[in-house]
Parts: sequence; structure tokens; C-alpha cells
Amino acid sequence: MVRRLVEVSAGVHVATSRRYVTTSTVLLDGRGGAVVVDPAWDPDELAAIPADLAELGVSCVAGLATHEHYDHVMWHPDLGDVPRWSSQGTVTHLGQERERLLAPLSEYLTADLIDIAGRLEPLPSGSLPWDGPPTRCIQHDAHAPAHLAVLVEDAGVLVAGDMLSDVELPMPEGSDQALDTYLTGLESLRDAVAASRILIPGHGTPTDRPMARFDSDRRYLDDLLSGRPSDDPRILDPDNAALHAANLARADVSSGRR
Repeated sequence: MVRRLVEVSAGVHVATSRRYVTTSTVLLDGRGGAVVVDPAWDPDELAAIPADLAELGVSCVAGLATHEHYDHVMWHPDLGDVPRWSSQGTVTHLGQERERLLAPLSEYLTADLIDIAGRLEPLPSGSLPWDGPPTRCIQHDAHAPAHLAVLVEDAGVLVAGDMLSDVELPMPEGSDQALDTYLTGLESLRDAVAASRILIPGHGTPTDRPMARFDSDRRYLDDLLSGRPSDDPRILDPDNAALHAANLARADVSSGRR
């Protein structure tokens, strides 16, 4: 069953995929336009987004991909041939490694949807160039190179991409072998998290307690780095077992235990 858009704050709607609790976020500009962030995932779910926008009486004016991973760069033709932004680093890397980065989509999408995935252009500034309220885009390298989070400042809504999830443990970028890059990226989000009232993760549930999500991730990482057992409930999810083991190994490298 397709999960329809749910309003989480005035002018901000979220749809949740049946696959990996993946969120798609719609930001309304208040002038009849919408920016669609990370639309996902299955073909029927992608098709539902423009249909839901029509029901809201708005049209898509732009898209945004928070980072380069295949599940965050999808698109649907009914959303239109509009600017689709991401960071310069994401655009560059996708241009260089498109086939490799998008290869997993062959399991999920039809050829026409794969063809339009990842067709991005760089954001011209550190905010969304739209007719909506002021935004601030925060770039970091924690989960992926040149990953973006977007703070809609007046609404206090932070679209966090694949950070600060309630279902997924911190997932460092593959080359981060000691958690250093991840911790730096997480800390770069602290002020935006503190300024937000609603946080939307790329996988998981939006929350009205953004700082609690930040503190959970920080506590989990601090426990690992200190050699303490973590009581983070996400560890109990079998889907997180391999990730937790990898994070333990990274913590051992960082602390000199191996």
C-alpha cells in the first residue's frame, strides 16, 4: 500500500516508503510550488508523489537530493523537468561514478526511471533558490561525501538525509575507518538540530524531539569509542548487526585498540 503524504509541520509533508522506512519530503513554498526532497522508492510510490501534489493543489518546481546514494536520487517524470539540486560534490561524483552508484536500482526500478535518476545540478548557494521561506543547507561528509541537510528556518524543520535516524545506527561513509569524519559531520549539525522543532530522517520517523536524536547518536558513538557496551535499542535490530560490528571496529581503530 502506498503511504500518502502526511503533514508534519505547516508546509512540510512526508511520505514513507514500504521499503526501509525511507522518507520523501515535500516542502511547500506557499505560492503553489513544491520542492521534493529524496523521492522514493518503488515505481508506484514515486508515481504517488505527483498525484498527491496535485491533490494539494501545488506543482513541483524543483527537487533536492541530500546525497549520492541510489535510494536518494530517484525521480518520476510526472514531477516535471525541473531543476534537481544537490551539492557540487554529489553532482561531480555522480558524473564520475554514475553506473556504479546507480547499479542497485536495477533491482527496483524500470529502465526509464533508472535513466532519469541522478540527473542533478549543483545548488548555486548555501540555501534553496526558491520562493519559499529562508533555508540553510549544511554540508558534511559523515554518511556520504558532500551530504546535505536542509533547515527550513522559520518552520524549524530539519531534513537530515541519512542522519539522526530512529531505526538506523550511525552509518559512516565507507572510507571513514575511525569514526573521525562521522563525528565531525555529526557535530556540524548540532546548531541546526538545536534550532529545529521537527527533524525528518532519510529512514525512520519524523520527530518533535530533534535533540534527543542527536544525543542518542552521540551517546552511541561515545560509548563505542570509550570501550563501553552501548544500550542503544537500535543494536537489537538484526538489520543493524553488521553495521554495529563495523562501527565497533572503527572505534577500536580510533582509540588505538587495534
